[in-house]
Amino acid sequence: MRIFSSLSRSGSLQNASFFLNRSLAKRMLLLGLPLLALVLLLIFFLTGRSIESIVNRAIARNAQLQAQAISLALEQILVETRNQLLILAAGSMDRQDMLRRLKFRAQAEGLRYREVAFMGLSPEKRFLLLNYGGEIIVIPPQTALDTPASPFQTISAGQRPGHVNVSQPLEVVYPMVRINDSLQSLPLYVIRFSTPIYDGEGNFQGILVLSLDLEVLRDAVSLFSSPEAPINAGSESTRIRSFFFDKEGWMLFQSETTDKNSKESALSSDAVRAGFRGDFGRPGFSVAFRPGPEHLNYWNIVADVQNGHAGQFFLANEATAWSDGQLRVEGVSYAPVTFMPNAEGPRTVLGGLAVLDTSFTATHTGLQLVGTYVLCFLGGLLLLGLSLWWLARGMGRHLNILSAELQSRNEHDDAAALCLPRLPPELERIKQNINVLLERLRLARADQISQEAMQTAQWQREPVEGLPSPAALPEKGLVGTSAPMQALHSQIQKAAQVLADVLIVGETGTGKELVSQAIHSLSRRADGPFITINCGALDETLLMDTLFGHVKGAFTEARQARKGAFLAAEGGTLMLDEIGNATPKVQQALLRALSTRSIRPLGSDHDLPFDTRIIAATNAELHGEAQDGSFREDLYYRLAVLTIRTPPLRRRKEDIPALVVYFLARAVEASGAGHARALPKISRGALDKLMRHHWPGNVRELENTLTRALTFCEGHILYAENIQFGPGSPPPPAHPAKKDALAHPEADAAAPENNGPAERTPDARPDATAQAAGPATDTTLLNYRQRALLPCLKDRGSISRQEYQALAGEGISMRTAQYDLQLLVQLGLMYKVGRGPAQRYMFTARPGVADDRQTEKGAS
Repeated sequence: MRIFSSLSRSGSLQNASFFLNRSLAKRMLLLGLPLLALVLLLIFFLTGRSIESIVNRAIARNAQLQAQAISLALEQILVETRNQLLILAAGSMDRQDMLRRLKFRAQAEGLRYREVAFMGLSPEKRFLLLNYGGEIIVIPPQTALDTPASPFQTISAGQRPGHVNVSQPLEVVYPMVRINDSLQSLPLYVIRFSTPIYDGEGNFQGILVLSLDLEVLRDAVSLFSSPEAPINAGSESTRIRSFFFDKEGWMLFQSETTDKNSKESALSSDAVRAGFRGDFGRPGFSVAFRPGPEHLNYWNIVADVQNGHAGQFFLANEATAWSDGQLRVEGVSYAPVTFMPNAEGPRTVLGGLAVLDTSFTATHTGLQLVGTYVLCFLGGLLLLGLSLWWLARGMGRHLNILSAELQSRNEHDDAAALCLPRLPPELERIKQNINVLLERLRLARADQISQEAMQTAQWQREPVEGLPSPAALPEKGLVGTSAPMQALHSQIQKAAQVLADVLIVGETGTGKELVSQAIHSLSRRADGPFITINCGALDETLLMDTLFGHVKGAFTEARQARKGAFLAAEGGTLMLDEIGNATPKVQQALLRALSTRSIRPLGSDHDLPFDTRIIAATNAELHGEAQDGSFREDLYYRLAVLTIRTPPLRRRKEDIPALVVYFLARAVEASGAGHARALPKISRGALDKLMRHHWPGNVRELENTLTRALTFCEGHILYAENIQFGPGSPPPPAHPAKKDALAHPEADAAAPENNGPAERTPDARPDATAQAAGPATDTTLLNYRQRALLPCLKDRGSISRQEYQALAGEGISMRTAQYDLQLLVQLGLMYKVGRGPAQRYMFTARPGVADDRQTEKGAS
């Protein structure tokens, strides 16, 4: 910096050096602000002078247009009234007929027409009808004659047919009129239209009068002076006042608010005449007001209207009553209100309409100027933005390229060096520093991954410490201290204290037989026999003989008598496993035996009582099968006096460490080498693999897996590679081992897995996407047999349990076949039809369409 300051430079070079040595923000301001100020001054000077005249012309034109629109609206009302009078004149002059027609118009148009009077040549042909609140009141002719401003004043026959005369606005008061059973005075403000009536021969019959309520004209003027006007002046409509005056200059009424709640019913001119001096009360119209002759501007308006001319003038520089009074007016627009007595005749001036503009053009013009200046300012900002963009575009383009490369590295987790074209010197130095940081990050990450892999591999092969010793576990019985097992132990204790029959429900391999043995050993029948009969492994005849026995000679090969299981378990416990697979005949025999507590052996004529406790076990939901009829409902309630559910292993994974020790000890003892082989330890990786498995076969599958691992284990530690699950079970999902897996086993038990058929709850149904995908969506939950047979099941359409056994081959049991089919029902791939032995499983093209009750019944 000192070197540059010591050099001798010209003025232009010094200015350039001063500009280039500034920061980017300062350079933008130094270039942009003077340019913006210059542009704004130029635009304001060129546009400000023309705006005022443009706005004044627009406002004047708008005000004049609104005055003429109101005038035309009033003239249209007068024309409609003339036409209505001619329509009435074309009909009968009978009072009843006229009463009916007036009622019709009162219903259609409300209080627009207030009087209908016919002045016949004779008194008996005269009548007067008043419209009061939609009710038609008949006024006696004599009462009407006694009323000032009566319609029965003069009768003239000099007019031709179709000609309509219009009167000046009148105030009429009918005294002592009976309204709602009371006498009241009825004031009216009307304009009367009259036309002569001639008969068919051209003889004059009288004059028909129809009066128009002045409030209709007042409401029309109020509407056009409000924001809801058909020709709306925008927000300025709220600052417009209009009033009507007759051709003699009397102010009759002014515009009022259109709000029905605040709208005044009486005619008034208080607001528009504020500040004026003059006469109040015209003969025949008490609320009229006429300014004095000193108000020249007003009388100029009246003179123009009398001549049928419209116009306007502004009071910006004049001192008048409107400009100095309470209602400050800036401009006045006026137009005549004319009437045509007939369709072809000339127009006559009935009065005038004046529109007072209180919006103050100067103020409004100032606001518009501010808006124009804002637009100019925005234009200047645009120019400033262009100049700033010109200064920063070179730097910004390179910055965007650098930012995009860094974002790409971040999104793809890539630590490779940046490969970019040559950048400006500043950004090139930044790129080099970033590449150095990326290289260090890549090396640090590689070193971290290597260390973690070594630590994980070493940790996975370390033996688990703190496992329970085999001596602390029960030799026979239920192993586990989890909450589900504690609840199961409590249920076993309570069931052992009574002699009622027990139904044990649980999935395959959850220890239903061990629960039965525990109930038996803890009960008062522990010294008696404990017999187990598998109802699913025997056919109907053999099962009946096994349960109830036979006498000698009951059939050809019955050479000696057989007691049967009920009598053989006398004083003890009889466990009926797979009770859900019993045939209807067996179910009926069991129901009779449980009901009478006696049996009749085959070939015997006598019932033999028995004293045996019955414990039934099943892996199916008998309650659902009882409801749909595939299992006897009465037998179900006989068996389910006490119901115990055995929890699946996936619900109590915290018991897996104790079960591993228990089954390993049994496997070592069963191998016959217990004296020569010590109990092997289990590595953390192996235990973690066991904890992450879903265990569709429950405890039985765990025992088989450990027995298989021990068989092929050559050392004293079971490693993860020694754990091999059975066919059809996919390996557990791989994830980094957690060092606190033993401290928090429930975290792994609750983690979502895809190993084997997962337990499904009512909320865990296939979603809409899975349902739309077809059967292939749920095949990841099927075992190898189900996946292999799924195309064949789809082709067949339906299958029975026996056909599935034959189709699967491999010598699978009836129990396994039933489990496979129930899982297909649970996943929505099949549904049940029929009951008992005739039950079939139907294939469905879309998962999730099976009946929910069938799905819940098939879940096991």
